[in-house]
Amino acid sequence: MKTMPIDQSQALVILASEPRPRFKDRDGREPAIDRTTGAHLHQVDVMFAFNGRAEVITVNVPEPGLGKGLKVGMPVAFTGLVASAWENEINGKDRHGISVRGDAVTAKAGA
Repeated sequence: MKTMPIDQSQALVILASEPRPRFKDRDGREPAIDRTTGAHLHQVDVMFAFNGRAEVITVNVPEPGLGKGLKVGMPVAFTGLVASAWENEINGKDRHGISVRGDAVTAKAGA
């Protein structure tokens, strides 16, 4: 799977939700596991503002990469932030999208 790094140096990134576990199934029974680290994955929603536009995106982060004391509304920074294209066939329909992953998320220094 090809990945593209995301430069956040000129962006404002604000935590929009508390980190929550990610699951493979809709019923929330099977935790999603990070292929790189083997750790449980968590999802973090952030407002990503750049060039006068803002989007809320969901970023997947392995559990050990979740910074301490993260609170909604605080500026955050990611290490190893990348975007990856994906596609699947689900119930006979082709689905595709972009997944965003970070190695870690922490409160932004000086915030």
